[in-house]
Amino acid sequence: MLASRLQRDEALAECAKFIPPPSAKLYVVLRSIKTMAEVCVDAVAAAVGNRVVTEKSRSSIEIVVPKAHLLLDGVSRRALVEVLAPEDSRTRLTFMLLAAVEGRDDAIRLHGLLGSARFKESLLRRLFRAVYENSGDLNSEGCWPALLKLYYYYI
Repeated sequence: MLASRLQRDEALAECAKFIPPPSAKLYVVLRSIKTMAEVCVDAVAAAVGNRVVTEKSRSSIEIVVPKAHLLLDGVSRRALVEVLAPEDSRTRLTFMLLAAVEGRDDAIRLHGLLGSARFKESLLRRLFRAVYENSGDLNSEGCWPALLKLYYYYI
């Protein structure tokens, strides 16, 4: 839905496919325990503008990274949902590259900040931190090299 490939109803139908959750695994999201399907429905709600879910999403990001509130003021609903979606660093990098191609530097910075806080490996944390610090402007000297280094980490 975020990439304009599905309408809201189609996205909700895709969410229903997550029921029952794989191997009864629960996911901690938005300060409560939810199934993958519930997380998906919340993501769709936030993407279409549900203020309550959007505020919960912002709060959950601020809990992980307290200084994220500086970035969250001007971030789009799309970027907010994208930032909450990835559980692994490759998915986060994929969303970052998509945002870079689309010229959305706010999403790249937020991904970089959360990636630097979420992942345990020190090199990966530093690479995400470099993206965060250098992506204030996509045309800046350090933005693309920082993204490229993160990309090369996986090659």
